[in-house]
Amino acid sequence: MEKALKKLYILPIVLALLVTLIPILPAHAAYNAEVEFESDVVYMESLDQGTVIFNKNADKKTPMASLTKITTAMVVLEKADDLQRVCTVTQEELDELKNTNSSTAGLVDGEQLTVEQLLYLMMVHSANEAAIILAHEFSGTTAAFVDEMNAYAAKLGCKDTHYLNPHGLDAEGHYTTAKDLAIIIRHALKNDEFAKIVGTPVYTMEATNKRGVTKYNNTNSLLVPGSFYSYTPCMGIKTGTTAEAGYCLASYASQNGYTYLTIIIQGAEGWKTRTASGGNVAFNETIRAYKWVFDNIRLTPIASPKDKVAQVDVELGRKKDKVTLVPAQEVQALIPSSIDSSGISIELIPETLPEELLAPVKPGDKIGKAKVLYAGEELTTVDLAASEEVHRSWPATIWYYLKKGFGYWSVRIAALALLLLLIAFLVWRRVRQKQQKDSNLNMIRIRHDVEGGGTLRGVNTELVRGRKSSYQKRRESRRRHRSRRYWRTKR
Repeated sequence: MEKALKKLYILPIVLALLVTLIPILPAHAAYNAEVEFESDVVYMESLDQGTVIFNKNADKKTPMASLTKITTAMVVLEKADDLQRVCTVTQEELDELKNTNSSTAGLVDGEQLTVEQLLYLMMVHSANEAAIILAHEFSGTTAAFVDEMNAYAAKLGCKDTHYLNPHGLDAEGHYTTAKDLAIIIRHALKNDEFAKIVGTPVYTMEATNKRGVTKYNNTNSLLVPGSFYSYTPCMGIKTGTTAEAGYCLASYASQNGYTYLTIIIQGAEGWKTRTASGGNVAFNETIRAYKWVFDNIRLTPIASPKDKVAQVDVELGRKKDKVTLVPAQEVQALIPSSIDSSGISIELIPETLPEELLAPVKPGDKIGKAKVLYAGEELTTVDLAASEEVHRSWPATIWYYLKKGFGYWSVRIAALALLLLLIAFLVWRRVRQKQQKDSNLNMIRIRHDVEGGGTLRGVNTELVRGRKSSYQKRRESRRRHRSRRYWRTKR
């Protein structure tokens, strides 16, 4: 039967400081380097940038087999105050796995192990009874522990995850999505103890009261040196296999400064047929995905503060009424190294601009956002900032706030009234000055007590007598005073 191979296209996206999940680009994208996956669910993201590289059915609810134990381990690690705490195996716990033919470490009734040993057995060797024993140790019953697992996932923001057991055996209503798993794993990797356990290639367990020293290879063959699937950049996490979930692998790998998380679920074709050529689909496709991304994806600058994006209007500016917007900082994204950077463009998002941009504006002030595009496809969004300073004009500011406070027509009427008052004042001052000038001219005269005295030619003495200024009155008063003093002296 011909295999239905689905094509998954690469999505290079997202600002280096921005953690955003964006849908995969359609087939007509300009950079559609192609990787084929048989597995039903495939998800890869950069743990450095948050960039989604591969996304195939990452929102699909699916069984996840022993990937369940990632949450089991984290609930235990967050509750345990002492990893050397001793747990005693009971037959009741072992009986929960009776007739399941599932993966175990062969623990027996009465065997005593530490919490740490049980965690290693569960995560390295995928021992299902270890998950049951830990559940009983920390919550009393499996059901109570599962409730805590569901609460833990919900607390992290997982909306499409539901657990029915701590080990991951198939059960209707036991499911997750690749995106939810990615959330859980990102959180788990912040725990140093978790990272150490899931990154252990071979675990050597000290002797217990029921057995001697025992070595366990990690079920994640990518971690095990010398194995057929050994892949040096892989740093660990967890495998899973059930009839419903198929081959599963959640892993992370690092090379040349780049670190990626990959989740493969429902690698069912190889599991169901178990053909020699098929092998472990999850291992094969994980390695192929890592090789492709490490060979082809690079963190590349796609926007810089030197890039002029747009000019926008500025109100109240002095000598300037526009400001140039540029990216607030250098923007980098994980994109195929083969991409021609000349095809990258930056486009203003008008609706992100403020309704009014008022001076003063300083260089670096954030004003709106822009889309970074490649061949018409959006890669990410960036903050825009002013590239220059615009000082405030105070006359424009006064006018602006008058309009804002009283309304445009009210301001026009008030301005007209002020103008009329100014004109009236100027007319009054002009008339006053003319009157003063005429009055001063009429005061010019020759003294009568001097020989040949009399009024100057052209002076209207009647007008002078009829209209005397205060200055004239003072002069006449002084003259009369001197005249009286003169005649008293003569007598």
